[in-house]
Amino acid sequence: MADDNLNDIALVVMYIGLAWWLGSTVLFIARGFTRHGHARFRKALFWFASIFAGLAVWIAGMLFLGYKT
Repeated sequence: MADDNLNDIALVVMYIGLAWWLGSTVLFIARGFTRHGHARFRKALFWFASIFAGLAVWIAGMLFLGYKT
């Protein structure tokens, strides 16, 4: 890893976005639905939007990995 030419900031942003995306997906499933499978629309909508925000941060981190500052 000492010889790689990756942007360190973009790498951190990528990992944060990945954790955010995966965490939001788990919380969407856990909190967006009842035990019987019925949707809680307000909570589900919040976590659904958070999934896309985390995905956008992850993709932005991947886009800038090759740029050295």
